[in-house]
Amino acid sequence: MNWLVTVLGVLSFLVLIPLAIISGTSGFIPELLIFAALTVLLAYHAGALKLKVPVLTLVIFGMLLHGFGALGFYGESPLPIQWDHVTHFVGLFAFALLIFGFVEQWMDARVFSKKNVFLLITIFLAAQGVGAVIELSEFAGYLKWGFGEGAFAFGPGDGLPSAAHTDAIDNIGGGWINTGWDLIFNSLGILAAMLILVVRRALVARPKSAYYFEDVGEWSRRVN
Repeated sequence: MNWLVTVLGVLSFLVLIPLAIISGTSGFIPELLIFAALTVLLAYHAGALKLKVPVLTLVIFGMLLHGFGALGFYGESPLPIQWDHVTHFVGLFAFALLIFGFVEQWMDARVFSKKNVFLLITIFLAAQGVGAVIELSEFAGYLKWGFGEGAFAFGPGDGLPSAAHTDAIDNIGGGWINTGWDLIFNSLGILAAMLILVVRRALVARPKSAYYFEDVGEWSRRVN
């Protein structure tokens, strides 16, 4: 099932490439290729990552939402909320689920033990790290190529309506404001995922440890 989801995900990213060319948003092509490769990588290591099909599907869906920027959604969102906010919330929600699923193997049965609290903080910070890498790619792309489309540039949906408004970066801190909103929606997505999984752990009964005792006399009989 993992590979079926993977194939469908990769095909979805590849289909968006010609659409990006037609739409004049070819800046999205590099990340679409990266998303396709990352999908294969995650599926290949699904066992080691404890990655279940629903979570893999959500991760692909989160990346796909960003890929829909090739259709111009960042400039004109099809939803009442900015498309950038949607992609950051859903994307980090999915990655938080992925990280939680991997870290969960070391958690105690008691939901809020000291160890679990430490692991929950670790999950939050690790997921925030994913968001930080995204922001870093945007800034590095802006330094290299300036205004444009996609994750490796600064453009519509990043706080500026068009190339004509690039001076807003200097005048009102357009990039700084955009990064701030991105981090807020990253945090909301991460916290939502963690809340759901913590509640799930609290509601699902865990098997209790059992101790078995054996008569010491059995040991001597085995030795003899």
